[in-house]
Amino acid sequence: MLKTTLTLVVLATTPIGTSSVQQRPLTDAEKKIIANTYGNRLKDPQSAQYRWPNLIKAQAEGPDYCFQVNAKNSYGGYVGFQTVLGSVTQRNGTIVGYNFKMGAESSSMMNDTASEFCAIGGYKFQ
Repeated sequence: MLKTTLTLVVLATTPIGTSSVQQRPLTDAEKKIIANTYGNRLKDPQSAQYRWPNLIKAQAEGPDYCFQVNAKNSYGGYVGFQTVLGSVTQRNGTIVGYNFKMGAESSSMMNDTASEFCAIGGYKFQ
């Protein structure tokens, strides 16, 4: 039930049908904004590794953005790349803020859900 409810909530805010929308790579400054904000959640933010897909410009206000992070756990080992879903705030088409929604957590259900919604939104990872 929780997964179904969570799925419906996130689905309502996830862009669908992204084949005709514009995409663009993030600038280094935009990556830094997201990494610094998200990094506050990590045990060792300086060692985090990121995969940055293009920003899919499907929504004018508060679009979702997905990326992947490989971070260290409490034992100092990398856990592998995990998908993160959040929203970005833009000003004049440039990312100026980031808000985490879900993913890269200890809960496999949340990780799977984030990956599913990112795929629905058009984000693809290798």
